[in-house]
Amino acid sequence: MVAGTSLSFGVSRRETRQLEPVILACRYLGLAEVAPEAADLVLDESVPPSSLCNAKLWLSWKDLTIYRQGSWLLFIYGSWRVAVDLARRRVTPLALPTEDDLSGSYTCCSYIRLVLLFLLRRLGWFELHGGACVTEEQAYVFIGASGSGKTSAVIGLLEAGWRYVSDDALLVKQIAVGFEETALYARAARELFSITTDSLRQFPHLQPYVEPRLQNATKRVVNPRAVWPGRFELVAKPAFLFFCQLHNAEQTQVSPLSSVDALSCLITNTPWLALDCETAETHLATYRQLVKSCYRFTLRMGRDLLRHPSALADRLDAASLIRLHHAYV
Repeated sequence: MVAGTSLSFGVSRRETRQLEPVILACRYLGLAEVAPEAADLVLDESVPPSSLCNAKLWLSWKDLTIYRQGSWLLFIYGSWRVAVDLARRRVTPLALPTEDDLSGSYTCCSYIRLVLLFLLRRLGWFELHGGACVTEEQAYVFIGASGSGKTSAVIGLLEAGWRYVSDDALLVKQIAVGFEETALYARAARELFSITTDSLRQFPHLQPYVEPRLQNATKRVVNPRAVWPGRFELVAKPAFLFFCQLHNAEQTQVSPLSSVDALSCLITNTPWLALDCETAETHLATYRQLVKSCYRFTLRMGRDLLRHPSALADRLDAASLIRLHHAYV
């Protein structure tokens, strides 16, 4: 693994089952469990300082409220509460469901995942709503809203023999590679593939591998390791960036995209550039680096890929894409 791209969690103090949903969320994000003294994030059940009771409102967004006192943050969502010590990168659940049916609920896992991602941003990792595949040591990243075809693109390329990073959730970070030089890397932010009914119609051979998703979610999941063993790449260096759209036309179209338009699309994909001011500068610089280091395209997926998903690999031949991009520039 490339130096600086590993992510881990450790459990320091565990006296009840309160940490179980947090551990589940860490594993869902693909974080390795290590000794707490060597971990990037530490989970424990230590009582936070009493001064946290006097914390001031710091951020309110939708149903999430965050209070702050010094380096401590208190995340409140309904009756659920999690305290985070930014200085020591510690996560302490104060009120979370512990019953088996609730600790696995999609809503609870999403809430805890948001807390963990908030802390990972302080480590320079920023979430990207996108998937990625790798061929010939080059990573292809697919960005888009839900239903834009990201998972179909990744599965189609896997059918053509490519390797995968993720179908829908990535973390990106600038890593120092030399004196005043950085390179951008992407890593998986979720181990399972999220599958819709339409995707199962398109890829019926995945049906035997389908599992129920966490409670209260409409989608199902597939463990890609079971379907495509030995094809997982935890970390990859992006070379091509695609913004996906479903296209009501016969033929799939690939069109070059300017750096300004690509950056604009990335910015509109996340609310945290506006909400999390402390990391906004680094967040924006990371997105700029992603745009700068990649060949950029709009991918309009037509009906031809519904019939032959693996044909996308022919459309994304690296040499042809580079020529197309240079001609546009």
